[in-house]
Amino acid sequence: MNWNFWQHEYFGNSFSVYLEFLLILLLALLLKKYIAKILTRSFFPLFKKFSSEYYAEKFHRLLSPPIQGIIQTIAFYAAFVQLDQSLNRIIVWSSQLPAGENGQRISKAIVTLMDVTDKLFFLFSIFYVTLLISRILSFVFLVWTDRAITNKDKARQQMLPLLKDVLIVALWIMSFFIVLGAVFQVNVAALIAGLGVGGIAIAFAAKESLENLLASFMVLLDKPFMIGDWIKVDNVEGTIEKVGFRSSRIRSFDRSLIILPNRKLIDSSLENFSERGSRREKFTIGAVYGLSRSSLNQIMEEIKTAIRETPQTTEEPLVYLDSFGDSAVNILVIYYLRISPDLDYPATRQSINLAIYEIMYRLGTGFAFPTQAQIQSGTLNPED
Repeated sequence: MNWNFWQHEYFGNSFSVYLEFLLILLLALLLKKYIAKILTRSFFPLFKKFSSEYYAEKFHRLLSPPIQGIIQTIAFYAAFVQLDQSLNRIIVWSSQLPAGENGQRISKAIVTLMDVTDKLFFLFSIFYVTLLISRILSFVFLVWTDRAITNKDKARQQMLPLLKDVLIVALWIMSFFIVLGAVFQVNVAALIAGLGVGGIAIAFAAKESLENLLASFMVLLDKPFMIGDWIKVDNVEGTIEKVGFRSSRIRSFDRSLIILPNRKLIDSSLENFSERGSRREKFTIGAVYGLSRSSLNQIMEEIKTAIRETPQTTEEPLVYLDSFGDSAVNILVIYYLRISPDLDYPATRQSINLAIYEIMYRLGTGFAFPTQAQIQSGTLNPED
């Protein structure tokens, strides 16, 4: 083998150095997943005191990407350090002083490609370490939230997601200032002092975001509802799933996810159906004229029975002849649905409505609609 070939230099580095560079990059790309898996399995026992083996896979799934990023960043930097002789020769940027007495320009600052590599290494290292810490926080709050759900602690279910969001946002803001100071050499103390002057403009620009943030804390303090409660805000109705940093998630009864700004929860009229334990349903059905008194009584009793036999209803239903309309005998129906997390509101209403529909066509002649008819005197006997 010709060893002289590998010692031959090209642009400040031998071919053996370039080979080391490629090998380090290749090994990093091939082994980062396996190393990350070994590290997560080694770290998990530290969190096993307040979690269980059930969370091992979730722990790996959350922490594996940032750990892979850290491994890749370190490996890439180690690879590029091998080429420092070449990278230090490449000038990316330089600034010069004005010409002196002898007419020569003197370099003031020179930034090489190796300097840029150093900056990128610090930037990506800070990013992935911050991401790792945020994922650890997410895992801890995931375990705590699951415990709150198991213990049916709605207050903690509502507080923990918001607290997690606040901590993660604060973490990223702190990392941002660290990047400004360590990577871009910005005077962070002077910058923060300057933000005091420009704080008013920033506050106006972020007015709505700040209002939503304050509203989220007001919701936690005032507690107009809890996670899982059935609420109605203006025309939005559904079950509260999460109170977030800026907005809240409401799951409507047709399973649509509605994102509502927290400010609306404070400013608008809010009705909490869960607090009263049940929800009243009230409507009128029209029976055709011409039914006997006994038929009407039987229809109303059958409707009561159908409502009573529905498991999700509570209290005694009210079904009675309310009034005589222009084209129908109006029967008023009032019943109450028990509020519970497992209540399928649309399905329950549909079940009762279908039962009423079947009763009206089985015992009567269906539902009335506007018609004109000529009735002969003596045709009806109200005592039948």
